[in-house]
Amino acid sequence: MTVSLININNAVDLSHGNDKVIHAFAHVLFTSVWFLTFYYFYNKSKIEALKRAFIGSVVFGILIEILQQVLTESRQADYKDVIANVIGAVIAVFIINLLTLRKVKND
Repeated sequence: MTVSLININNAVDLSHGNDKVIHAFAHVLFTSVWFLTFYYFYNKSKIEALKRAFIGSVVFGILIEILQQVLTESRQADYKDVIANVIGAVIAVFIINLLTLRKVKND
């Protein structure tokens, strides 16, 4: 979270597309870690863990954008960042579903 709020005046300039890829990738990781936490540590069902991880990731991404706008002078909120965050969370849910599918045995 701290990285999301630091002054970026002297930061490396990322092209617009790379910035969104980084947002999406971060939320793939974020959603996946929260899924694992809810599923294994809190013993939630797969569906419940996915829902909580997805919603948490999306809400966190929105809050970070709001905080960047309100608390910093060098950063501003960007709805495209929120879209990239949501895409990352969706990709994580898709990957988790693929990795956790149970193969049906053919008779």
